Amino acid sequence: MKRRGREKKEGLNEVDVFVGQRLRELRMLAGLSQSDVAAALGLTFQQLQKYERGFNRVSSSRLFKLGQFFRVPVSVFFEGLENRQQAAEGGEMPAAGGGEEQENTLQSREALMLARYFQSIRDPQIRAAIRELAERCAEQQADGTAVSGAAPAPKRGRGRRAEQGGHA
Repeated sequence: MKRRGREKKEGLNEVDVFVGQRLRELRMLAGLSQSDVAAALGLTFQQLQKYERGFNRVSSSRLFKLGQFFRVPVSVFFEGLENRQQAAEGGEMPAAGGGEEQENTLQSREALMLARYFQSIRDPQIRAAIRELAERCAEQQADGTAVSGAAPAPKRGRGRRAEQGGHA
C-alpha cells in the first residue's frame, strides 16, 4: 500500500498542488482548521486535506463554493501560477521536497499567521507602528545590515505609544 501512495505522489499535477497550496493559505489566513472548512462545505477533513496536498483535484463547482466561503474570487486560487510555471521552465524552481521549498512554506506560514494577527489589531496607531517596524527591518536586511545588532532607528512621531516603546 505504501508503494501506491508514493506512485500517486510522484504523479501529482502541478496545478492541483498549486491550487491546494492557495486553499491552505486562505484557510490559515482565516484562522480555520481543516475540520472547520470541511464541515462548512459538507466534506470530511480528509477530503479537504487531499485537496490541500494536491492529491485530489478540486472541481470547478467546489472551487466556486470555496471562493464564496472565503469571500474571494475564484481567480485567487490561480494567482501566481503562471510566474511559477515560467520559473520552473527556466530551471529556477527547486526540486519537489527540496530544503528551499520547505523553507518557503514555513515563511509563507509565518507570513499568513502574521497577517491574521495584524488584521485583528484595531488600533490604527499600533498598526502603523508595526507596519513601520516591519518596513525598517526589511530595509535593514536589504542594505545588508544585521537587524539583531542594529541600533534603533530614530522615531518619527507616530504617537505616544511608539515613543514609549510599547510591547512588540
